[in-house]
Amino acid sequence: MVRIQKSKWKFLIRLAGTIFSIVLLIFLFSSVGTEELMSSLRKISSGTIFLIVALIFVSRLATFARWHTLLQIESVNVNWKDSLRLTFAGLFAANFLPTTIGGDVVRLAGAMRLGIGGSLAAASLMVDRLIGMAGMAIVAPLGLVPVLTNLNRFTNVSTQLLILQGGFFGNNKIVLKIRVMIKKVFASFSFWYHHPRFLLIALFFTFIHMLATFLIVYVLVVGMNDTITFWKIAGLWSLTYFITLIPISINGLGLQEVSFINLFTLFGGLSDSTGLSIALIMRVLMLLASVPGAFFVSSIISGDTYTKISEKNPLELED
Repeated sequence: MVRIQKSKWKFLIRLAGTIFSIVLLIFLFSSVGTEELMSSLRKISSGTIFLIVALIFVSRLATFARWHTLLQIESVNVNWKDSLRLTFAGLFAANFLPTTIGGDVVRLAGAMRLGIGGSLAAASLMVDRLIGMAGMAIVAPLGLVPVLTNLNRFTNVSTQLLILQGGFFGNNKIVLKIRVMIKKVFASFSFWYHHPRFLLIALFFTFIHMLATFLIVYVLVVGMNDTITFWKIAGLWSLTYFITLIPISINGLGLQEVSFINLFTLFGGLSDSTGLSIALIMRVLMLLASVPGAFFVSSIISGDTYTKISEKNPLELED
């Protein structure tokens, strides 16, 4: 009963955060003006659209390759087609299905259908996320430099909200939860202690994913006749990524857009219309790239399209 109540509270907090972020986004939209926003969007050529669509799928395929690499340990030999199905199914679940389902839950269920032990499957997902975070953390200082040197420009109300959200971590209970999470993360690495090359390869694919994402923003900025350096895009996007991880919004909806707009306009020098346009386009691209996963969700539930792993993994923990 207590666990159900906590789950309801978490959902209500995320729902409230999502609604509040969307309201702020609508406020920013109204302050920029429809005509100015449409003017920015009309600057994007058909060639640019084709390029960014190609780049978003390169990004998604890189995330697939990262997780698939982590699953290739010892006698666990997962077919790449199955990994690809599970990755896109997870992306679809994360973007379209209720938050209680979640992309990782879908991938976990599918991995267990393949015959991978629950502990190894869960650990691979945890390490997959951790490597993604590590990649972003590497470039985060590039975003912190303009932020720290321009703190006096934090006058926007919605940006101040993002700072207040950081106070969330001052709560002792949250700090304890973070410590528990960190311990679990390090424990999950035990599967890969003797296979560091898999971690390095996975990190390489993370960089491919990041490069594609940063290039999308850069191409859009250039297409809208605005200016910002590639490295500043990398740093500010990484900060946007970490802010979106704050669990106060469903799938980061609204929170990602508001964070992007404020960081890239205040510290990246983009115009309000360009920042808003790109924030909305990035959300649409993520939704578009996850649509193929809709064809695989039902097969994960039934397990009909997967080939069971016959040989047991010697590293598997007892479930």
